[in-house]
Amino acid sequence: MICNDGAYFLRHRLSVVTHLASLGVDVTVIAGGNQIPESRIEGWKYIHVPIERFRFDPFGDAALMIRTARTVRSFKPHAVHLVTLKPAIFSGFVSIISRLLHAFPERVLITLPGLGRMMSRPKARGERRYLVASALTLSAFRFLGRRDCVHFTFETRHDCNFWAEKGIANDKNSSLIDGAGVDPDLFHPPEQPRSGPPTKILFASRLLKAKGLSTFLMAARDLAHRSDVEFIVAGVPDDHDPDAIAHKELEQMPEIRFLGHVKDMPNLLRQCDVACLPTRYGEGIPRILIEAAATGLASIVSGHPGCREAVEDGVTGQILSATTDADMRRELTDAIVRYLERPSLLAAHKQAASRHFQSREFNQVAIADRFTKLLGVPPSPAQQRSSSTSN
Repeated sequence: MICNDGAYFLRHRLSVVTHLASLGVDVTVIAGGNQIPESRIEGWKYIHVPIERFRFDPFGDAALMIRTARTVRSFKPHAVHLVTLKPAIFSGFVSIISRLLHAFPERVLITLPGLGRMMSRPKARGERRYLVASALTLSAFRFLGRRDCVHFTFETRHDCNFWAEKGIANDKNSSLIDGAGVDPDLFHPPEQPRSGPPTKILFASRLLKAKGLSTFLMAARDLAHRSDVEFIVAGVPDDHDPDAIAHKELEQMPEIRFLGHVKDMPNLLRQCDVACLPTRYGEGIPRILIEAAATGLASIVSGHPGCREAVEDGVTGQILSATTDADMRRELTDAIVRYLERPSLLAAHKQAASRHFQSREFNQVAIADRFTKLLGVPPSPAQQRSSSTSN
């Protein structure tokens, strides 16, 4: 597996690797970003490679291709799993060339958890456009999509349709998988339902304006005079991201409680009432919304396609229809007040959210099993016995 960022890998893809390792599969992970601590590496190999996440970097991208080529030649893998755009393009080309020259890997699985900044249309005035880079990216994916050994996975029907309209994805070479999944043994509702006041509203994601953090902060200022609501922000500081809000700035805001990086997210969620994500970021199904549903939280979200996959409007939460920052701020504030003034509505949405999680294939074991099958890993002896018994 090759992923652009180690922290992202640990949050969203570790369960697949852990599942593969439990089946006796020899797994090697190549990831950029900060180095993964040795304490998190169990049953699989790890190679760190610097990967520039925010722009094309000729030397860094060439280094990624060289590292991919060396690793593929050394391990002769049956399958290569590429996660996010950069590994998909650069490591994807290397994998195809290796297959032509050496007949391995047999399968190349490309997971695109969202459109990202590059492929998304700007949703706010002044947002940067990547016309040349996106055109080159589409050309690269058309090349990859024509290979029989390549298979794509997406998280939303919207993304499937986007890549299909570009002539890249089709019913044979792509699959729709509901996010990365969460562990229901960790993320579950509290034994005793939480009762306020104050009603606790949580933003837990990357600390980016495009994720809706700036809108969340404005709503917190609008309602700072109320004692029956508390605004909480949790997320890993990433001041290198040009779209990030600096953690030092967040620490100085009196209208919110800033927690920074939270290790025990299940416990934090069980102490809150509403997950808020007014995002315009080009992502798939936001993991925090799945975690919130599993824990029995209502959600207030934007009309982003990934949010609509995780939230039922008027049933498990509220979906905002605004398209401008000013309208989003006003609509978000109104949605929060609606919960404050109608606690019975909030309680109903929280209960429905837990049922919604159980009705969908959001369980990380089911997700890991789907990826395992797409990678061509044969079932374990125990799974084979279970299958033959059921037949």
